[in-house]
Amino acid sequence: MPVDPTFLDLVNYGICRALNERLGKEATEEIFREVGRICYRRARDQGMIEGREDPLEALVEVARFLERMGYMERIVITKVSEDELLLDMYGVSVLRSSIELVESGMAPSHYMTNMMFAALEEHGVAAELVDLGFDPEENHVREKWILKR
Repeated sequence: MPVDPTFLDLVNYGICRALNERLGKEATEEIFREVGRICYRRARDQGMIEGREDPLEALVEVARFLERMGYMERIVITKVSEDELLLDMYGVSVLRSSIELVESGMAPSHYMTNMMFAALEEHGVAAELVDLGFDPEENHVREKWILKR
């Protein structure tokens, strides 16, 4: 039976808020960065993703995995230049909780982002993100990713 995204959003809010309140924003961000590493390795070790050789292919692979799992409806990655990408995310299951957390000064989970960061780390690449806005009515988020090799 599939998990209702409303429930996932509720659980996401509870976990994020509890960590923020107990540990503070910075420590919570560090924990979720490590969660991304653990989930990426576990998904790869269990054959849910292969772990591509090319950093961009690795990001696309994580995107398709998250779509299959129902975390997001669709993730579009557009290569603007060698080191710049646009990411458009649609049907984000934890959008509502993430907006509420950010607006209250707390760290959201950023599961997708942290799994993608982990995939890039394996290639010696980091990313700087620029928020290009979101449309909660359309459930669409857009970011620019600048790759640091």
